[in-house]
Amino acid sequence: MKNRFFSKEDKILIKNLRQLKGYTATRFLRKFKTKNWTKGRLKTLLEKVDGIGSIDCVTGSGRPRIAHTAGNVAGISQWRRHLSACVRAHGAHFEHKF
Repeated sequence: MKNRFFSKEDKILIKNLRQLKGYTATRFLRKFKTKNWTKGRLKTLLEKVDGIGSIDCVTGSGRPRIAHTAGNVAGISQWRRHLSACVRAHGAHFEHKF
């Protein structure tokens, strides 16, 4: 996913200045007035640098790329069969009986 707020070079610069010189979000905004950075975005990136010490995405974070595993597909197939059996036995979905 492309980050629209900071380029890769900007992130490296921010990380190094934060770790080596202790720059704050306000100081970044004063030093780099030509960049269209917001204080909120800088604070978020600085929290990430302070927390994990990296500017890269953490492995395994975010939504999984695929949810169609063999177990999920088998579970859905079993659920569909059960639902079809309920419809045939009762004439309607069991949710509509309440």
